[in-house]
Amino acid sequence: MQHNALVTSVAALALSVLSLLLSGAPAQGRSDLVGTVFPARVVAVVDGDTIDIVEDRSQQKVRVRLHGVDSPESGEPFSQRARTFTRVMLFDQAVTVEGRDVDRYGRLVARIRVGGRDASTELLREGLACHYRQFSNDPVLEEAEQTARSAAAGFWAAGAPQPACVERESRAAANRARSATPALTGGQVIGNVSSKVYHAPTCRNAHCKNCTRVFDGAAAADAAGFRPAGDCLRK
Repeated sequence: MQHNALVTSVAALALSVLSLLLSGAPAQGRSDLVGTVFPARVVAVVDGDTIDIVEDRSQQKVRVRLHGVDSPESGEPFSQRARTFTRVMLFDQAVTVEGRDVDRYGRLVARIRVGGRDASTELLREGLACHYRQFSNDPVLEEAEQTARSAAAGFWAAGAPQPACVERESRAAANRARSATPALTGGQVIGNVSSKVYHAPTCRNAHCKNCTRVFDGAAAADAAGFRPAGDCLRK
């Protein structure tokens, strides 16, 4: 009886493994691909920033999360548009994959290039993803998002509904700015080194990413060529 039970268990396990292989489920945790560059073909687009590829060499399916970007989740504004954009750009295309990491879900985090285009950069330029600064400090991706903002592309358009990544990145930027800005005293003001405006510490924009210069009062900021911000300071 024990022998029969063992045979039955082994047969069931073999059948389970065979079913998994036949289902074409993507491989997880491919840490061997981190730090490598390899050719592949895109066989499925899950959403704007997640795809399935088949590696040319092994013919193994691998799930990939695009590096440095966060596109709208299913049900969020622009989620379907982001998925469609990625599908048009990548589906059934021969691509070059640069493995960067493996995320907590076992997906390979990678940059994907097709025809000289970088998929992460293209999504950002279209205003269909946020630069995921928690995991990326890439200046190319930062510039691509700023280009989309300036052009009011995608969900950066005036009045457009925005996905959750926008609020998340805004909170993260405020936290980074607060940690980088020295404690203020008395009548000190904070200057934005990019726009050359200055804020009182209580102004809503006082802790922006570029608000890093502290002056001992408005007169010192004026003398340095800065001007009062229009949100809560006036001449």
